[in-house]
Amino acid sequence: MPTRHRIGEHPLWDDATQRLVWVDCLAGKVWAARPGIEDPTKLYQTRDAGPIGCAALRANGGLVVAGSEGVVLVEPSGETRQLADIPLRPGVRFNDGACDPAGRFLVGTTGGDVPGLGELYSVEPDGRYRRLLSKLDEANGIGWSLQGDQLYFIDSGEPHIWVFDYDVATGELSKQRVFARNPGLPGVLDGLAVDRAGHVWVAMWGGSAVLRYDPAGAPCEVIPTPVSQPTCPAFGGPGLDTLYLTTGAFDMTAHESAAQPWAGHVLRHALPVEGRRPHLFGA
Repeated sequence: MPTRHRIGEHPLWDDATQRLVWVDCLAGKVWAARPGIEDPTKLYQTRDAGPIGCAALRANGGLVVAGSEGVVLVEPSGETRQLADIPLRPGVRFNDGACDPAGRFLVGTTGGDVPGLGELYSVEPDGRYRRLLSKLDEANGIGWSLQGDQLYFIDSGEPHIWVFDYDVATGELSKQRVFARNPGLPGVLDGLAVDRAGHVWVAMWGGSAVLRYDPAGAPCEVIPTPVSQPTCPAFGGPGLDTLYLTTGAFDMTAHESAAQPWAGHVLRHALPVEGRRPHLFGA
């Protein structure tokens, strides 16, 4: 879709409206559109024009958004209210996140070029929150196994994907270990999505590719992209068999921008596999 962003992020398929929802990170906006049918509609914008890390769909309709104004609930009417005011250190902002099978919102942070300032938080539907991880470089892709008992997590400062045992009843993490490693591709691991067969799809920021891992963590497919900064994949369409990919055009030179006309746009690619619907926030 023709929506050039410096950093597009975190696409989601809204099954109820048959629209794709995604984030214009640095502009502080959340967009939605029926791909190929309508122009994008702005669903939310931060009042202070500060950045948004990610948004998720709510069980009661609307969105939960993590951005410069904290964790905010957006009603279908467009009305907003703050759900959680998580104190962040100067220079730290929200980054990627996702909802777990029980309806919690897990959202990470990053200190940008300053390593070790990132954290991962879990936000309950009633606004209570707790820190799950700290001393991260850039909390990024988050997803769950088919049974929901394992959490895949990317810290983009690391050349591998972590996996934790995940207690859906309590939201507790345990038994951290390496799930998969970058098989030597350029770039860094960014956003991820899990398909219906349990494969993990990862965008390679700076690597011009989306990488697919099998459920055992072995790389099994590389999909080249016409842009150097893919950020996050998602499955959508009526059959959930289209791969949507947000991308960036961050700090590109004029030459790089001209050579990559699709940079910063949302891309799509038909697949012979099916994805899963995103988990919904429980408020």
